[in-house]
Amino acid sequence: MLARFRLFFRSTAYLTIIAGFALPAYAIHETGPVFTRISEPTSIPTEISCHAMYVSVMIKDKGPFRMLIDTGCSVSLVSPAVAQAVEAHDVNIDGEYQEDVVVNGVGDSSSLPRVLLDSVVIGGVRFEGVIADVQSLDLQSKIDGRAVDGILGYGLFADVYCALDFPNRRLILSADWPKDLPPVRAALTVTERNLVPYVSAKLQDWTIEVMVDTGANQGLQLSSEGVGLFKWKTEPRPGSLIALIGETGRGWVGRLEGELDLGGVRQLDPSVAISRGRPSIGVGLLQPFCVVFHEAENKLWLCSTSDGPVPSPSERSIGLSLYSDDAGWRVAGIIPGSPAEKAHVNTGQLVTQIEGRPARAWSRDQIQDWIDTHDDVELAIAEPTGQRDLKLRVWSLVP
Repeated sequence: MLARFRLFFRSTAYLTIIAGFALPAYAIHETGPVFTRISEPTSIPTEISCHAMYVSVMIKDKGPFRMLIDTGCSVSLVSPAVAQAVEAHDVNIDGEYQEDVVVNGVGDSSSLPRVLLDSVVIGGVRFEGVIADVQSLDLQSKIDGRAVDGILGYGLFADVYCALDFPNRRLILSADWPKDLPPVRAALTVTERNLVPYVSAKLQDWTIEVMVDTGANQGLQLSSEGVGLFKWKTEPRPGSLIALIGETGRGWVGRLEGELDLGGVRQLDPSVAISRGRPSIGVGLLQPFCVVFHEAENKLWLCSTSDGPVPSPSERSIGLSLYSDDAGWRVAGIIPGSPAEKAHVNTGQLVTQIEGRPARAWSRDQIQDWIDTHDDVELAIAEPTGQRDLKLRVWSLVP
């Protein structure tokens, strides 16, 4: 039911002219800031929505802007409205405005204009000279149910320890190892590919390389090309729609036999999302941990007070993929064989009420929490002849 989105980037710049001044290429990091100004460790409250971490950001002393922390994205993104509000500078090389070639999670590419942000401030930590791409984030805003103003990519935090403390809903930025963290459960070596972090994992009899993607809400994702290599406890089946920048597509889901091992952190019989994208681990697996990145050392640490296996609960659903609408939640897609399909709910229909309350009063997380803890969901669907009331049984998409 929840949607996810991932990006990674590739780009090259040699000489950049901004506001009439020429800067040598070495003065502009490919994805990181020119300067990071941090005087002391800083803990910043965050919002967790759809399993992703959002933080309040000031850009050129304007904002605050609500932005997603996405280590599966190599550079930062801002919406056109934000770029205009902060008067972002177009990046100009030899008289030509520059674009990035953008590759989304399933390998489709497009071009986005590059801009320079004078400063990005997160809780007092100041990143100066940040290259970003301009991209409409309307789709992500509809998925989340609230405006998404931008995405903070992996490269932004190149000069600091960056700790995403999911259990305590905070972001910690520090020049040195942050204090008062939970014990380290796993220390993993990071390999950068397409300027985003990858680590090695053991899965059944295989060693695989997975992207660490805090912008994705699933746990483990595998490429569809490798499905036949593994033993399945629940065979893959069609799942919810997934969202990538600028498009949506159908994902598949299943449950593997055996265990996933990340440097000694284990998950038994992991549920898996399957698509054309590269193998990755998302917040569905990372959320029990404080996840610490340090790009300068090419290291990642998983910290937790618990020493047991990571849970892999059943995937529960009523069979609807939804996106936000001014009047409620609108049906983006129907999972084949689901209670929603059997009730003849159609793509494009508007859900106006959930459990007797206006649908707009429900966040996406509240809808999923209800599904995870109840046997059915009462909905009202708008139809040409009037409102239709339904009670949809909650279904184990992946037992």
